[in-house]
Amino acid sequence: MHITIVTDSGAHIGQGHLQRMLLLAWFLTIKRQLSVTLVHTSKSYTVPPLLQSMMAASIPKQTACIIRDMRDSTEEEIQQLQAIAPVIVIDDCGKGRPLAFRAIDLLPNIYATTSNSFAAGNDLFLYGYNFYESLQELPSTVDKDIDCFLYASTFDSQHLITAMGNTFRYVCSNGNEVISNTGYTSLQHGAHSIARSKVVITHFGITVYEAMLCNCNCILLNPTTYHQQLSHTLAYPGGKLHSLLYDEAAIHDTVARCKDFVSAAPPCADIDCCRVTIATNLKNFADALTLILNT
Repeated sequence: MHITIVTDSGAHIGQGHLQRMLLLAWFLTIKRQLSVTLVHTSKSYTVPPLLQSMMAASIPKQTACIIRDMRDSTEEEIQQLQAIAPVIVIDDCGKGRPLAFRAIDLLPNIYATTSNSFAAGNDLFLYGYNFYESLQELPSTVDKDIDCFLYASTFDSQHLITAMGNTFRYVCSNGNEVISNTGYTSLQHGAHSIARSKVVITHFGITVYEAMLCNCNCILLNPTTYHQQLSHTLAYPGGKLHSLLYDEAAIHDTVARCKDFVSAAPPCADIDCCRVTIATNLKNFADALTLILNT
């Protein structure tokens, strides 16, 4: 069976969709021995060398199933894809969702489910490829020696960094550049910086799930009411979580809360547990995919 994954990334959609589909493509190819093509529509991201051979500009003729991981499909788009092969949409809130063969929600669905929604009996959430890869380089446990990691892809981090002053040891990334007062200037966005941090400041997206997996307390500065609504669905019994719409006027309050969250953070991250969770979820998703296609 040949599976084609269609996804996107960039300023309007972020990197989370692409990151989790890269990990899924790797798992289906390496662990399940399936033939997989990944169509990345914007080409705005350099794919890791290990996965470049599965990239293509269009959907191959031999495709037996299409996995589309993007939000807000149109009816026309899904009709065009369905004419090629059965389509499974992921986290799709668009008008095309009901036309797909199946719909899977990995993130909370704050809208109505559809008749083609797949009801999973276990956790199918997919983490990012870069996060997973960087986890492999870490020991079984990692001490939290950084106060705060800021993933500032949707807000201007400079205002927050200025307000933090020298109170915190921080690492800040916008997904491309890294700014830090820790001396760890080579740290990249991934498990290295997340696992070592006591608090992660980001917006609702894949990073907050990675942060919770690494036992970080989390502050979400959301760019839209949609992200804020999604944040309200999160449950984090093992740590502290606070979300708000990003507002420069609230920066000093954010810094004060960050100070409290740093004080309440656990001393380390259980990396072995992180690896097991990611591997289990990948297996669950692949098993669910097999069940859907055999139904």
